Amino acid sequence: MNKYVFGIVVFVTLFSAHGFAQQSQTLTLEQSIEIAKQNSPLSRAARFSLISAKWRYKSFRADLLPGLTLSGDAPNYNKSIFSNTLDDGTITFSSRTQSEASMALSVNQNIMPTGGVLSVSSGITKLGIFAGENTYLWQSTPLVASFRQPLFQFNSLKWRNRIEPLRYQIAKKQFVEDMEDLAFTVTQSFFDFLLAKINVEVAEFNVTVNDSIYNISRGRFQVGSIAENDLLQSELQYRNAETSLTTARLNFQRAEENFKALLGIDDGIEIEVLPPAEAPELNVDADKALELALKNNSTSLQFRLNEIMANQSFAQAKREAGFSATLQTSYGLNQTSADFDRLYDDPQNRQFFTIGFEIPIFNWGKNTAEIRAARNQQAETANTIAYEKLQFDLSIRSTVREFSQLRDQVELAQISDDIAERRYDVAKNRYLIGKIDVTNLFIAQNEKDAARRSYIQAMRNYWTGYYNLRRLTLYNFEENVPIEYSTDF
Repeated sequence: MNKYVFGIVVFVTLFSAHGFAQQSQTLTLEQSIEIAKQNSPLSRAARFSLISAKWRYKSFRADLLPGLTLSGDAPNYNKSIFSNTLDDGTITFSSRTQSEASMALSVNQNIMPTGGVLSVSSGITKLGIFAGENTYLWQSTPLVASFRQPLFQFNSLKWRNRIEPLRYQIAKKQFVEDMEDLAFTVTQSFFDFLLAKINVEVAEFNVTVNDSIYNISRGRFQVGSIAENDLLQSELQYRNAETSLTTARLNFQRAEENFKALLGIDDGIEIEVLPPAEAPELNVDADKALELALKNNSTSLQFRLNEIMANQSFAQAKREAGFSATLQTSYGLNQTSADFDRLYDDPQNRQFFTIGFEIPIFNWGKNTAEIRAARNQQAETANTIAYEKLQFDLSIRSTVREFSQLRDQVELAQISDDIAERRYDVAKNRYLIGKIDVTNLFIAQNEKDAARRSYIQAMRNYWTGYYNLRRLTLYNFEENVPIEYSTDF
């Protein structure tokens, strides 16, 4: 019995320890980014956006392939009375009762270069006449080939063939950029969380230290070795430290919740973040970065798409303002019979040919206005693209220049942090032995806290700058390879 109870206790203890281990997690910056890419709502949204673009492109590709269609009418029953004029002018009323049912199977093929449609179909119709003795007639169209060709009209399918593949390329590039945007956002949130954590640690340390200093000051004031002003100053610093601790804890809780939400981590899991050990030295050439950005970033493809769409609008306005016609022709076989078994015997020829046209004569200058509006829209787009290209180039070069200085700032901030830490230790020891007053001690303490925050901020600037450069160029400068993600989902 004792062994049984002991086993249960051990099992519960191990299970509790295992459960507790699952409730805490320590993350580096790289691990945080990978978790976000797998679990973040933003990464799932990026995947769904790409999937949607993929299906839109497949829909367009289906328009270029033959389509099989089955159409028909269910038996239509019609019983009505209608007027009938006889040869002598007398009007009489007659009744009619009949039904009709039809079915047709057709294959349609869009012809992209011309914008026409080629169709091949086969169908059958049954007509029932109910007057005295019921009569049934059959009509068949074993084969009908039809062709419809717009003349001098806007060919939307041809323009879509230029636009839709480019849109899909942009969507795939945009997916990579969305994932790198997520890495950039996670980096910002990671250091916000880290800085909030450090602020809590600093605030807790300051409360402890200032409490000790305040107690020491009270003792010195009682023996008359310091003035009341120094005592009040130490008490004020202690109260301010407590207020700062409360604020720091609230900010930490907010930063932690935002970080967990971004990574898709359950709020009940306790997380700890480890700052990067160093800022690697990367030599990035501005011209190379610009070349990579123009090659890999979706922005250059978007420029091309905007230009094509402006040209499309201009071409459509010109076509719709001029002469247009439509050529329709068909040839096939048909036959009628009261006997279904003889319906396909000796089918007769069936021909159809027509040309419809439309010529605008006068519409108060509407067509001219449409053409001029499209032409000016085309010119506006061209100038906007030229300016945006210039801004994009400047953005890349500015980002590279700033990034080249960020690592030096990290080194300087780290040195300042070490100096400020040592200076505070010296000032604290000198205050304890009565060599300096409390004012100089608090100055050293504030400088220590500021130097620590500046170091974390410098690390934040470096890593956000690094991932910003990655998302602009879609290039991994550490491994010297383009950034790619699997799109097989």
